[in-house]
Amino acid sequence: MSDNDSLHDPDAHDAHRVMERRALRNVRGLVDRLEADDEASDRAQRRLVAAIAVIVIAFGAFVLATVNWTPGEVRTIPVPASKPAGR
Repeated sequence: MSDNDSLHDPDAHDAHRVMERRALRNVRGLVDRLEADDEASDRAQRRLVAAIAVIVIAFGAFVLATVNWTPGEVRTIPVPASKPAGR
């Protein structure tokens, strides 16, 4: 049986079409999986960037609040007068 004979054999032709369709479904499944992985990676990356932005903003607000903080009432600590040396 030569290649020319297999082209005219309906059973061989049907089997070939079945294999082609199965291969195309497998490729489509792989493409779908890759797209889903890319989307998940993009979502994770967006969450990471958002978390870093929140941390930077919170740290900046803390630093600004600390720098601009003015104490309400200043307390002084009395220091006892020292006696002059030698008297």
